Amino acid sequence: MKQFKLFATLILVAAISFSGCNKNNDDNEPSGSSGTMSLTVDGSTWSATLAVQGVNSNGVINVTGSDSNANQASVILYGATGPGTYQVGPSNPSNQCRWTAGTDPINTYQANGVIGSGTITITELTAAKVVGTFQFTGYNTAQASKVITNGAFDVNF
Repeated sequence: MKQFKLFATLILVAAISFSGCNKNNDDNEPSGSSGTMSLTVDGSTWSATLAVQGVNSNGVINVTGSDSNANQASVILYGATGPGTYQVGPSNPSNQCRWTAGTDPINTYQANGVIGSGTITITELTAAKVVGTFQFTGYNTAQASKVITNGAFDVNF
């Protein structure tokens, strides 16, 4: 009887251990990725290959995309209620665009209420999704600029 209890306990432990091993067939899909994001900078096309995230919370839409080389782009819109073109820059200090190339902070170029300018155009906005384009001239902390064109995003919230 003692051996039976030991055997039953080992079977139970093995069953619990193996039940936690779940092979996901979507290993190529980044965890939490829910869309696409791309742009052109210095004549080169870039696409987010690691993750794209979209959040729509209390009238603030934030879309961010990244790749495995620490490049990242983001757009932030305040108060967007539907399709339209929204200004980025001193004329609309809340909206923002950002491009970061790698991990050196000097390679972050921004357009916001203080520096730079651009536009974010929303072509589709629902409770579950945002689709649009963007372009901007951003500046880094050394006041060097980058022109970002052909920006596009299509992301689920």
